[in-house]
Amino acid sequence: MTETMTITCRDGAARLADLWFPGTARSPRMIDLPGYESLLNRAMRANPELAQAFVEVAELASGVDVLTAKDVAEWPTEIVEAAWYFLTSTYYMATEVREAVGYPGQRRNPVAQATPDQMVDDDLLAPVLAMGSTYVPTPTVD
Repeated sequence: MTETMTITCRDGAARLADLWFPGTARSPRMIDLPGYESLLNRAMRANPELAQAFVEVAELASGVDVLTAKDVAEWPTEIVEAAWYFLTSTYYMATEVREAVGYPGQRRNPVAQATPDQMVDDDLLAPVLAMGSTYVPTPTVD
């Protein structure tokens, strides 16, 4: 899919990625991720509607000398929000990003292997029980 994007559009996409995901001490810069182009391709195949909004915003980004948040705020909200959702989803598809921010991943947590602090106990339920009954009978018509 990105291979069908124009060079100008790819430049705009990279500018958006740099604006929204520039990299920090904790999280990597989006365009430096291994397989950045393949991540974009996967996301574009997954949701062509959002991909179209992203391409539209990337085209707008390519027409600005130095892209700023102020520039993006002046563009149509609907496509910018869709592009933001698209690029955010794409960013967090990368294993490197999830590891960098400490996401442990999906894993099974069988209750039989729960530690004592994960189990329900009376102290956990005490505030709920202290509230007392919250049942209110339905009024009847006599």
